[in-house]
Amino acid sequence: MLASAAANSASFTVTTPADEEIRMTRLFDAPPALVYEVMTRPEHIRQWWGNLGDGYSVPVCEVDLRVGGKWKFVNRHPKGEVTFYGEYLELDPPGRIVFTEIFADYPDSPSTVTSELVAEGSKTRLIATVRYESKDVRDMVMGTGMARGAGLSYDRLDDLVRTLQA
Repeated sequence: MLASAAANSASFTVTTPADEEIRMTRLFDAPPALVYEVMTRPEHIRQWWGNLGDGYSVPVCEVDLRVGGKWKFVNRHPKGEVTFYGEYLELDPPGRIVFTEIFADYPDSPSTVTSELVAEGSKTRLIATVRYESKDVRDMVMGTGMARGAGLSYDRLDDLVRTLQA
């Protein structure tokens, strides 16, 4: 989908399996436990989440990693900042994370993200399903370029797990 030099970049797919859902899959060169760690620890999240290139950073990365715990990420980019936040609903390391996600500009349109980490030999396949309140909201999100941004972020995640294993 995206032209990238990152390992496994071509494995990234985005589908819409139901009217209210977006599903993203991506292969990573690391075991599920390491991918889970990189997806849940602030010092790692800051290095990959929303990291689309020069001028991008995550100045706020708050994680209370427990069921009922809250999270909040602020992504700074060349045109400003965007804030996302939510609550952890289910944590089953290293295979599953379920949380709500709210884009602060649209607080009345929460989504639920279910991330499954499946071992494939020495690699991990992420299957992230995002459920929205309606097809209209799902389609609006798809129209924002979210798929491109997620693909680039996952490339950075793959780069990071490779570095951490070296």
